[in-house]
Amino acid sequence: MILSYSLISSIILGFCFLAYRLLLAGQRQQKVNRTMLLLIYAVAFILPIVILSVIFRTPDLPSGVSDIEIDGVTNEIVAGKDPVALLRSIDFITILYIIYLVGLIIAAAYYFFGVVMLWKIIDKGERKEFENFNLILVDDSYKSSPFCWGHSIVMRRSDYGGEGDMILIHEYAHMKLYHWADLLIAYAAICLQWYNPAAWAMREQLRAIHEYQADEFVIDSGVDAKEYQMLLLKKAAGYGYQSIANSLNHSKLQKRVTMMYKKKTSLQRRLFALALIPAIGAGIAVTSIPAVAGVLKSIAETSASNPVEAIAAVPDETSKERDVFVAVETQAEFPGGMKALMEWLSNHVEYPKEAEKAGIQGRVIIKFIIEADGAVTHPEILKGVSPELDKEAMRLVRAMPKWIPGKNNGKDVASYFTIPIAFWLSKDTPKEETN
Repeated sequence: MILSYSLISSIILGFCFLAYRLLLAGQRQQKVNRTMLLLIYAVAFILPIVILSVIFRTPDLPSGVSDIEIDGVTNEIVAGKDPVALLRSIDFITILYIIYLVGLIIAAAYYFFGVVMLWKIIDKGERKEFENFNLILVDDSYKSSPFCWGHSIVMRRSDYGGEGDMILIHEYAHMKLYHWADLLIAYAAICLQWYNPAAWAMREQLRAIHEYQADEFVIDSGVDAKEYQMLLLKKAAGYGYQSIANSLNHSKLQKRVTMMYKKKTSLQRRLFALALIPAIGAGIAVTSIPAVAGVLKSIAETSASNPVEAIAAVPDETSKERDVFVAVETQAEFPGGMKALMEWLSNHVEYPKEAEKAGIQGRVIIKFIIEADGAVTHPEILKGVSPELDKEAMRLVRAMPKWIPGKNNGKDVASYFTIPIAFWLSKDTPKEETN
């Protein structure tokens, strides 16, 4: 589910950020631009929940009255003794899901490490308490530029003894405007969408806006602009490893100086922010394309079902006479293949009258054993819909002809098989007349 959520979120964020980058970025309207970026984050976080709920409420196959869908027919995904069998048993979506989780964990660990390093610097420095903030003075051995994190402003002792007043005003602006909270949101988006260039670019845009706002705050406080620009030039070479904090030198100096002399954007130009509305619509439209929605739903269902929960081929505990494998070198197959299986089920399914009358539909996931002689035995409902549909799915499986059994080392063996069977009622199903 989290991967589908992330993909939808990245699509929404990508379209919205593209509109922002083309129409709003670079304008001297820092408050408006910051609000727009935070609004994009809010939409990208919330809207996927709504879209996923709509996708899951939409039937995959709204066809005939007794139509039945066989999708994702696979053997149980478990590692057997043969490593090749394991690789064959793990599908592409599962691999993609694992790669995504690894990236998410690495990104989260990196930023967690950054927070820990910040707190270590703050904890070791000399603390001076003021009314609205804490000033943390560190030794000159720290090569980092002055920065702000939460309600703490950190700078070297030499900076405090020199241009400390201007630096304090700059960093106090970051603290007063809660820029640190913006960065937490930005890094949450990066962890969720570590593969999405737009998420990284949005963070840089947000940090640039933070510096523009802090620069305006300093100039508006009465500091001479030329003197302040010289301070920025001196601190431009500082080391800013504290990437999750607002640092004095995080933004490019040339752009900051240019922004100081720019005229404020007109009201008409600010109306370009309305372009986010069609951008959001475009993102929703992309996720609504049947092919895209189907892929997102498949990814969500695969990740939700935890397809790699078992890691060893073990004998079936219900029978001591033979081993039942969950992964085999050659998979068991219905005579004629998947197409023949779907045709056989379509020809033999009987939609339960009670379920049809009540409008009950959904997907029944059923697991069974294909014996070494091809017989289908031990059907078991893994995910049911209703007693009527569950019973029909069990009846279908029990009535199946013999399969071509799976093979290990060229020998026929018993193996597990899982089939999701979806029962859907068409919209034009005639309703039965009742007295």
